[in-house]
Amino acid sequence: MNRRSLLLFVLVSTLPLSLPAGTHLASADVEEIEVVVHKSNTAPLMNRSQLSAIFKAKSTQFSGGGRADPVNLAPDNPVRQEFDLAVLGMRPDEVERFWLDSKIRSGIGSPRRLSGPDAIVHFVAGDETGIGYVERSDVNDSVRIVARVRGGQVLPP
Repeated sequence: MNRRSLLLFVLVSTLPLSLPAGTHLASADVEEIEVVVHKSNTAPLMNRSQLSAIFKAKSTQFSGGGRADPVNLAPDNPVRQEFDLAVLGMRPDEVERFWLDSKIRSGIGSPRRLSGPDAIVHFVAGDETGIGYVERSDVNDSVRIVARVRGGQVLPP
């Protein structure tokens, strides 16, 4: 580990483990999140552990076969925060530390970050390996839903 990596690791490890009082993880307006794949993707419905493996880069494959290319919203997006808490079991500060540690230890960085829900749907609709998540109101018929996050739980669609 070089000096810069060590310094970054020490800095991030000393971040507070809890959010400041009054900080909300997700907006109360986020009712339901849909996990979407390309319309022709034949991957079966997904559960929390399968999604976690893909979005933590522990697996690069869908359970039915085929490469999985996950995409994320920005870290400060309430949908992202709710998704990370329900699927990864981590708060924003924990997610940041997880990816920094992953990059330092294995060279694997976080999934690609796109600008918003329209970009996620557009990417997934145009890439058979794509998997992302958006609010229910952002889903259209160009993608297929493989899981749903509601009330902090991962559910079948």
